[in-house]
Amino acid sequence: MTSTVSSSDRLFEGAGPLPGASAERLLLTLNCVEERVQVLLARESTLVFHQEWAAPARVMRFLAPALDHALDILELRMRDLNGIACVRGPGNFTGLRLCLATAYGLAVGAGLPMAGLDYLHLLASGPVTLVSGRLVVLTHARRGLVHAQSFWIDDSAGAPRKVSAGCGKSLVRPLDEPRIVAVDDAAALQALCGNEEAPLTLMGSGVRRNLESIRAVFSQAHILDASWDHPRADILIQAARTAAFHHGPIEPRYLRPCDAEENLELFAAKRGFSSEEARERMHQEMTGEFMVRT
Repeated sequence: MTSTVSSSDRLFEGAGPLPGASAERLLLTLNCVEERVQVLLARESTLVFHQEWAAPARVMRFLAPALDHALDILELRMRDLNGIACVRGPGNFTGLRLCLATAYGLAVGAGLPMAGLDYLHLLASGPVTLVSGRLVVLTHARRGLVHAQSFWIDDSAGAPRKVSAGCGKSLVRPLDEPRIVAVDDAAALQALCGNEEAPLTLMGSGVRRNLESIRAVFSQAHILDASWDHPRADILIQAARTAAFHHGPIEPRYLRPCDAEENLELFAAKRGFSSEEARERMHQEMTGEFMVRT
């Protein structure tokens, strides 16, 4: 387990507020997508509070106490905040569900707007001062699968590249939509490379977990080290600053069915249901439509 705490660190010199926004917005940003729990409070570009833990499969053990601790030491209430940004995936089902549910409960209780942040784009925004050309982000998706997305890192201006996730729209350009790819599907992996003759860089937990298979397909690619496998605080803060906030739940980005859905027939049979009955019950629970049986 690791934990870091920061306070009042200036992260973006010269960065101003969004048009029409308060210059003193205080935003809470949460990330529980993979094996880290990250909790940040920032007043525009100034970091107020930051803690993170390496806590695989233990999101709720750290998330709720960390939020309570942050508000307590800063003598804040949820109603003192201006919004909550939460990374929405793709990633671990349990971590995503618990984090988004916690954020939504807090937002509803305090009347706060919310914003969802895309994880693969956050990761791609991290090393833009170091790489150029095509950057492929691969994150672990269990069962021999990875979440995958390709980006183009633009260095055509040739100027010093002072960048964040928010202003990185001109530097970090998605080339495709996030997708699920099987690690043993060499053709699908190769399709992520594109046809241009340009430097290719790989990053993410999906590379780390499947290094032998990945190197067999991308023998000439440069692979970033593990320090880039989770988003930095400055990237999360700037992404939250430039995100679109709204009142309502954040739509999670799972990309694939959860294990319970994939094994529904097995679970249903153990409980004496047919797969049709199980799907009907699942639909009722998800939509609130309860049918009266005759």
